[in-house]
Amino acid sequence: MPTISVTPELAYRLERAEARHLARQVETYAQLRPGQSARVIHIAGGVAALTAGAFGRKLNHVTGFGLATSAAEDELAALEGQYAAMGLATEVDICPYVDTGALQLLAARGYTVNAFSNTYVKLLGDSAPASPAVSGVDIQTITAADADSFFTACIAGFLLQANTRPLALLEALARIAMARDDTRLYVARVDGKIAGSAGLGLIDPEGEAVAHLYIASTLPEYRGRGIQQALLHARLADARQAGFSLASITARPGNTSARNALRAGFELAYTKSTFVRG
Repeated sequence: MPTISVTPELAYRLERAEARHLARQVETYAQLRPGQSARVIHIAGGVAALTAGAFGRKLNHVTGFGLATSAAEDELAALEGQYAAMGLATEVDICPYVDTGALQLLAARGYTVNAFSNTYVKLLGDSAPASPAVSGVDIQTITAADADSFFTACIAGFLLQANTRPLALLEALARIAMARDDTRLYVARVDGKIAGSAGLGLIDPEGEAVAHLYIASTLPEYRGRGIQQALLHARLADARQAGFSLASITARPGNTSARNALRAGFELAYTKSTFVRG
């Protein structure tokens, strides 16, 4: 049975955390690569991420658009010009609870929907329920001294996506997670060998704390053995211990991350539409 009533207030809380997460991605990348022109632009209550054109939409899109004030058309037009200069379309992720003026502006400028993503949420109680045991899987929190093991595992787990995501992007995402002071890193071991990895972002924008689970991957030879379930439960337990009462995951509908989230007790909060203007 559903345990969460999704209100506009809850949706805005989740969207602000997602916007903060994206902003931290870009800010950290800018610190790691000071010669790059990576930047965050605040627009209509959300943020636009601009990094390297080769990274595609992953680190070059808009989220949280329309949460606060409606954007002026000239603001959006200027942003479109910046993405175009990078050889990219402008992609705007829209929550179903946004101000209707944001939708009207996108329609007027010729945006159309080309994709969807789901936001999943889980309430974290005061005490952790019994987690299903995953036989033979050992979860470890990675320290700074062992961060390279996370990097290696993360890249290996995502290599099957190399046809759609360039290796440079996979490396950047791993390095960003390693450098963020609001992210905890984890690896899963089987028989002493690393089988998977994941990150936990402890995000607190404006006092609205959300534990964001992200950058999870499993090495191909260990898939189907409960690695991600073990990593999910370990991160949820740590988030609860850190005083967080709400956890979120963003995933494409029906993909592996979405299925793992539902198995771990997450609920679908809402579906976002990605509006694109080429």
